[in-house]
Amino acid sequence: MLKVKEGTCFLGKTLDIEYKDVGLSVTLDVGPRIISLNRKGSKNIMFQDIKDAVHKEIGHIYGKGQTWHLYGGHRIWVSPEVESTYYPDNLPVNYTVKDNTVTFIPQPWEVVNLQPVLELEFLSSGSINVKMSITNIGKNDKRLAIWGLSVLRNGGVLEVPLSKKNTGYLANRNLVVWHYTDIKDRRLEIHNDKIILRGDAKAKGPLKIGTLVENLKTIFTLDDTVFTKEVEYEPGEYPDFNCNMETYTSNLIHEVETLSPLKTLKPNETMKLVEKWTLSRASR
Repeated sequence: MLKVKEGTCFLGKTLDIEYKDVGLSVTLDVGPRIISLNRKGSKNIMFQDIKDAVHKEIGHIYGKGQTWHLYGGHRIWVSPEVESTYYPDNLPVNYTVKDNTVTFIPQPWEVVNLQPVLELEFLSSGSINVKMSITNIGKNDKRLAIWGLSVLRNGGVLEVPLSKKNTGYLANRNLVVWHYTDIKDRRLEIHNDKIILRGDAKAKGPLKIGTLVENLKTIFTLDDTVFTKEVEYEPGEYPDFNCNMETYTSNLIHEVETLSPLKTLKPNETMKLVEKWTLSRASR
């Protein structure tokens, strides 16, 4: 049975949810962010930017004094990444609870004219469908993809599968790297069937890599918790040289990111991305 109550965190009010052996908190004064996620009796695996170490001034787009804050946790974003994607989501969030589904509706994203919605569906298996949607509330077409970013605590190990499909004369996998990525970085291992990326608080610089996986299931292990994300493949053109999965790590955080295909949204049209989350105990 779903247990829901309002609580608080360093960002103000939260909605605290318990379901089976999973607990999570979603911010209500900003965001929304899934700012906490844990198995019963285990630590929160989400990063919380209590010191506001990561922020960006975007007053030149959204008005004087406006600042985007990382905050931490899981958020809805849009790709391709440009200055305007750093929307200052610093206003209160509305929510509704119906059966085993909780829906969070933030204020519309002004200037870019988008309306995000976050919906959490708690499944009988104990997993969670994290449903993210973006609606074009403007008057012009917009080409974009939904970008689901989970900003996790550093120090974990991420495994991302790579295709083993025999495609004959055609390529069967891609690896995309960002300009600041050192492909010889000791945190990164590339195998024939998977990518492994280890977080390191002593790392001197950031690292980011992406790929396209048709049967996407990422596995992130931190402390005694295994966090998996599964996304059903949707054919199409994806951002960043065709990536539906990206991961970034620095000395501070480890992000596990998924993306929808790029689509042209007409006014009042909506696009969606669904991640299936599962938490389990790490084997010793």
